Amino acid sequence: MNRSLTPILLLALGACAQSGLEEVDIAADEGEVIEGEFIINTEVPAEIAEDLGLVELDWDETLGAGLFYTDQELSRVAIEASLKERVRGGLSVESNRPTRASGTDPYRWIQWNMDMMDIETAWTYSTGAGTTVAVIDSGVSWGGSDAPVNLVAGWDYVGNDGDPSDENGHGTHVAGTIAQATDNGEGVVGMAPDTTILVYRVLDRWGSGSVYWTAKAITAATDNGADVINLSLGSSWGSSTERNAVEYATASGVVVVAATGNAGKNSVDYPGAYEDTIAVGAVGADKSVASYSNGGSHIDVVAPGGESGRDVNRDGYGDGILQQTISGYEFFDGTSMATPHVAGLAALLVSAGASPAEIPILIRTSAEDIGGAGWDTWSGYGLIDPVAALASVTAPGSGGEDPDPGPVEDTTAPVISEIAGERQGNSLTLTWSTDEPATSEIEFQGFGMYGNDSDYVRSHAQGFSIDVNVSYTFRMVATDEAGNQSIGDWWISNP
Repeated sequence: MNRSLTPILLLALGACAQSGLEEVDIAADEGEVIEGEFIINTEVPAEIAEDLGLVELDWDETLGAGLFYTDQELSRVAIEASLKERVRGGLSVESNRPTRASGTDPYRWIQWNMDMMDIETAWTYSTGAGTTVAVIDSGVSWGGSDAPVNLVAGWDYVGNDGDPSDENGHGTHVAGTIAQATDNGEGVVGMAPDTTILVYRVLDRWGSGSVYWTAKAITAATDNGADVINLSLGSSWGSSTERNAVEYATASGVVVVAATGNAGKNSVDYPGAYEDTIAVGAVGADKSVASYSNGGSHIDVVAPGGESGRDVNRDGYGDGILQQTISGYEFFDGTSMATPHVAGLAALLVSAGASPAEIPILIRTSAEDIGGAGWDTWSGYGLIDPVAALASVTAPGSGGEDPDPGPVEDTTAPVISEIAGERQGNSLTLTWSTDEPATSEIEFQGFGMYGNDSDYVRSHAQGFSIDVNVSYTFRMVATDEAGNQSIGDWWISNP
């Protein structure tokens, strides 16, 4: 099927407003309706139709009913009451209701993640129309018949040729979770099918890139109108350039969503660890945090990330996240797969009218608490709940204060890096760094422990007297103020 066809979703956000004809309370269970359209089982005389502002759109003798429309703010109950006063015989007035294609995307039933998101209900609030999500990744393929309908090329920072087509598959999968073509009779669905995907390629065909090009793409996406930026990538090390790019984006009103990483460690990768991002961990089909998902003090929420080695829902397939890639439909796992669920939700919230400042708060406060009570280091505020978040956009007091997680226990050990040694004559000076203030201790193999166990710094140095002809072995020990300790690998200084 031609991917340029726009999926049609019939949406109505509530019942018609109350009529001035009669003081009637609209039933709370009126449900989703097509605003202004009514099915009436009797022909309406012209003078009555004129009084009510009713226009006959269609009449069917076999059905014994017709479809009528009015642009007046009339409730179904008010129209029925008025007709009963002036038309003899039994009659009924029904609101016309939307229907949607059932199962037109043949692999939708395998998408347990979209069931977990209750995505069809979320679409009754918003489908992401009028929003732009920048996917900064390995690019996106334009060739798939189920590709996102609205794709816009940003730039290729790998080949620097302007064509951000995907040669890896990762970015295409990510973009699909956000905005796969939906209700088009092919494949699977996406979170926000009517959003526009703005594509930047910063990862090569092997999935490798750099923080510089990531930072460059973040600022470019911001300048080119992105509402949301998806960063399903990361590094154990932060960069001031990358952090500045994220701060530039959020200061410009862009919601930045990033993965926590897949090492199963208690610290979030960068850019997810920057304060201005929404850091996303992963859960499997049973809502438990995936074993590979990084946690730590910077995690915000979790979303479906998949575990292909399990089949919790017993559908005959591993519980990965299914989307189209450059090699067909594939199951992928990872916090990279969880992140676009949150980016897609952010697009739905933007489309529903939430402000950029409200969106992180709405996502956190509406999340389902799946770990210990309140915020915790592995699931953050909990599993995202799109329906609850979208319902909160129009609720009284929505967009309030961020939830207070209470005291956050520091359980993340310092990371030791940049170890170097300089020998001059019979002197050796060792230097190293830590990603947070920590003590400066060294285990000098064969000689014991040396250093300062009371001062907490990031830049460390130790000097020793040595024999110029001998090799020496050391390892660094770093302890932060919370008592978390890390011990580096053995490091050898040769003559």
